[in-house]
Amino acid sequence: MKNRLDPVLDTVLSYAKENGFSLDGRILLGLSGGADSTCLLLLLLAAGAEPVCVHVNHGIRGAEADRDEGFCRALCEKYSVEFRSYHIDVPALSAERHTGLEETARDERHRILKAAAKEFSCDKIALAHNKNDRAETFLFNLARGAGTKGLGSIRPVRADGDITYIRPVMCLTKDEIIAYLDGKGQTYVTDSTNADTDYTRNYIRRELLPLFERINPSYLSNINKAADISYEADGFIEECALRYLSENGSVSKADAAVLNKALFKKILSLLYERLCGEALSDVHLSSILAFAPDAENGQRLQLPSGVDFICENGALHFIKREETAEYELELVPGENKIPGKDAYICIENADNSLPTSAYINIYKIVKRVIISSDIIKSGVFVRSRRDSDSIFYGNMTHTVKKLLSEKKVPSSQRRGYPVVTDGENLLFVPPWAVRDGIKGDGLIYLTYCETRKEKNEQT
Repeated sequence: MKNRLDPVLDTVLSYAKENGFSLDGRILLGLSGGADSTCLLLLLLAAGAEPVCVHVNHGIRGAEADRDEGFCRALCEKYSVEFRSYHIDVPALSAERHTGLEETARDERHRILKAAAKEFSCDKIALAHNKNDRAETFLFNLARGAGTKGLGSIRPVRADGDITYIRPVMCLTKDEIIAYLDGKGQTYVTDSTNADTDYTRNYIRRELLPLFERINPSYLSNINKAADISYEADGFIEECALRYLSENGSVSKADAAVLNKALFKKILSLLYERLCGEALSDVHLSSILAFAPDAENGQRLQLPSGVDFICENGALHFIKREETAEYELELVPGENKIPGKDAYICIENADNSLPTSAYINIYKIVKRVIISSDIIKSGVFVRSRRDSDSIFYGNMTHTVKKLLSEKKVPSSQRRGYPVVTDGENLLFVPPWAVRDGIKGDGLIYLTYCETRKEKNEQT
C-alpha cells in the first residue's frame, strides 16, 4: 500500500516535468524555515536531489530572526544538508538607498542567492512559492494595473543567464503544504510579521482571499489558471516581438500604424529594456503611444529617465540623452581621430599619399578632398558644427543644418557633427559638400573615412 504522502511528491515531480525542469543534482534552496521552504527541502530530498540551503537573516526581527536561523541550521544538520547563513542590515540599506524594507530585503536575497549559486556550483535555484503566493501576487499586480507580464509574473521556471530559477511547489496550496509537514511530523517556524495587515500582501492574504473563497471555493485554482494564461499570452507576444525585431531591427512608423497594439507595446518595451536595462513604465508607454501616430521626422519625446523616443527617417526608436561636448582640433599630417565618431581624417601631401583604394578596402565611407596649400593660412581644423554654419559649393551657399536634413542624417547624430575649416570658413562637410575654389597648386590630400568594415567585408 502506498504511503499517503506519495501523491504530493508525484504531483511535484509531474509539475516539474510539465514545466521543463528536473529535481536532481545540486540545487540551491532559499530556506527561511517557514512551512513552504521546509516542505520544499523535504521534497527535494525525497526526489533524490542534493540541496544546498542558504538562509538570509535580514536583521529586522531581532531575536525571532535569530531563532529562524537556528531552526534552519538544525534542520539541515538533521538531514545532513549543506547550509550557509548570511547576515545583512536591511534597515540600514533601506535608509541608504531610499527604498522600502520589503523591496530592499527582496533585492538582497536575490543578490545573495545568485552569488551563492555560483559559489556552490549550483545551476538551479529553488524558490518555495505556492499557489496562494501566486494568487496574492496576481491580485496585487492587478490592483497596480499590470498587464500580461505582471499578471503572470511568478513563473514556474525562469532562466537568468546560466542560472535557472525553479518553483517546484507552486502546484500546491498552503493547506496541502501544511498537511504534508504534519504527516511527516516536521515542525517549521512562523514569521510574526505575517499577521501585520499593514503589509499589502498580508492584507490580501487575510482580508481579500477569504472573500474570494466565499464566491468560489476553487478560487485558488482559477486565479492560478488566469496567471498561467497571462504568462502564456505574454510569452507568445514576446516571441512575435522578438521575431519582428530580428527581421527589422527597429519599428517603422508605417508598421506602428498597423501593428497589433499588444505587439507594438511589447516591441517598445523590448527596445527600451535593451537600451536601459530596465522595464518601460506604464506612464512612459502611454505617453509614447499618444506621441507615435503623429510624430514627424526629427521630432522626439523626452522621457524623465534620460531617454528620448524619436522619429528618424521613418523609424521609431529610443536614444539616451547625452550632451555632446563641443570640440575643435587642428589636423596634423597622418591620421586624425574625430571625437565621438567612428571616423578619422588623414592629411597627406599629393606626392606621397596612399591611393584612395587603400582606404576603401577598410572603411565603408571614404571621401577624398584635394586642397591647395596656398589657401591655407592658419591651418586646417575639424570641429563640431554650429547652428550658424554654412558652406559655399555648387555656386550656392548652403546651411549645414539644411544639408544634414536633406541627407537624412538622424537628428540624434547632428549635434557634434564634424566640419572642416581653415579657421574662418568651412572647407568641407563630410562626406558631401566641398567648398568651391579650394583646389589649386601645392596639393594636399584630405581623406575622410568612416565606419570600419568587418573583416569578411574587406577585400
